[in-house]
Amino acid sequence: MQEDMIVQANGTVKLENYIFSGLDSSVVGAVKSVADYYQIPVTASRIYGMTGLAFLHVLDDDMVEPNGGPPDPEVYRLARNIGFNIEGFHTTAEGEEFTRLQAEAWDRARQAISAGQPVFAKNIDIRNQTSVIYAHDDIGYYRYNWHTGYENSEDVIPWNSLGLGQCPCIHCVNDRKSSGTLTDQSSGLISLHWGEPIQSADERTSLKEALEFVIRLNEQGSYQSFGKSYLVGSQAYEKWLSALESNKLDKYFFSLFIEILFEARSHAITFLTELKGNLDHLNSGIIDELIHTYTEIASKYKVLKETYPYTEPREFELKQSEQCAVILRELMALDGEAMGRIKEIYSAL
Repeated sequence: MQEDMIVQANGTVKLENYIFSGLDSSVVGAVKSVADYYQIPVTASRIYGMTGLAFLHVLDDDMVEPNGGPPDPEVYRLARNIGFNIEGFHTTAEGEEFTRLQAEAWDRARQAISAGQPVFAKNIDIRNQTSVIYAHDDIGYYRYNWHTGYENSEDVIPWNSLGLGQCPCIHCVNDRKSSGTLTDQSSGLISLHWGEPIQSADERTSLKEALEFVIRLNEQGSYQSFGKSYLVGSQAYEKWLSALESNKLDKYFFSLFIEILFEARSHAITFLTELKGNLDHLNSGIIDELIHTYTEIASKYKVLKETYPYTEPREFELKQSEQCAVILRELMALDGEAMGRIKEIYSAL
């Protein structure tokens, strides 16, 4: 809202009342932050459910992108059904085209903030994470995300660093130095969006489109995005199990995936419970069975989350691999059961 836009004494243009919602799934967190900014009473569970993210497990082939999938444009398309029109950029580029898109995104972000519209971006600091942009000055962007509280973590991000994923916090800077990582400055993902409220779709249409998305991705089993491979459902679990056997599963990234999946399945339970009262013609018995299955799934993800907590500085070795493999196989079976019931609900809509 334009009245929430203020210009501070130092020239910084800021949106008041726009903060990060604190969710581990940063794309859901961004949509929830937009909802909170506009004071739209939509829960995180509803966003999770009506975008399908409550029921998906997507793993990149390198197992290093906890918020890398599913494709953001698909999520934002489904977000229209719950009352959000999200527009912006989502493309990879290199060379002069990359520089041009950085400049264009910078212009559009400033225009949106000046109009009182909330802005958010992916790869602006942490790779594959979405951050809300609450302010800008002449140098660049100021943003909130879950990765805050560390030395230098809230420093300005220069506008021509969009898409490079160069977090300024002390831990990320030291990690880049110790690993000898040199970021390509001339190519990357430009993903910056802004949102505004619109009329939401009816409950049946919204749910059917979300479940169709979930079923389609699971039946595909994998997809390509910007030249990278992503695995879905059982194929994602098989990838983890194979990596465990060869001692190639990185504890740091695994812990981040687990946090998101525990959060997603927990919200699936809440979403399905609320759904029972909104769609009377659905078989409540099937929904109850699905709630029971996701309760089991969430409890197993909780065990993994407590066994392999996220830590800074990074820890790479994943211990107790045999116990981990047992739980992952149980989760794969339970997710398969859940998908069967999701298809039953979809057929009834």
